[in-house]
Amino acid sequence: MESPEQHELCVQVISHSVKRSFFQAIVETVLLYGCEAWILTPTLERSLNGCYTRMLRAALNIKWWQHVPNSKLYDNLPKVGDKVAAGRRGLEGYCSRHPELPAGKVILWEPTHGYRRRGRQRETFLDTLKKDAGLESIEELRTFMED
Repeated sequence: MESPEQHELCVQVISHSVKRSFFQAIVETVLLYGCEAWILTPTLERSLNGCYTRMLRAALNIKWWQHVPNSKLYDNLPKVGDKVAAGRRGLEGYCSRHPELPAGKVILWEPTHGYRRRGRQRETFLDTLKKDAGLESIEELRTFMED
């Protein structure tokens, strides 16, 4: 059995770049599985960013009291919300360009029947896609996704 000093030496041998790439390959893929279909509210996005940061700190063996800023911690990693948005755009673009998939018509479908509820309306997947692309209408989104 190894002593605590030997264990500490083994932990410090692996560089942060290797730990970061291992974290991206193993932990991030499990955490963001199926994120293409997520609709993130600002509260959920903050919660996801916080969870990701805590997990990254644990993987890099950086304690909270060491006061390492997030800019140094992430080191050119994009934010989690940006990764989720890129996944959404990729899925929607793939579905809209593939002629045999019925999902392309369903993703950009907007209901024209029924009544709206009172109060603030829930954000739909279309609203999220328009916000990700910075567009105003569904027609702009449709032409954006075909490009």
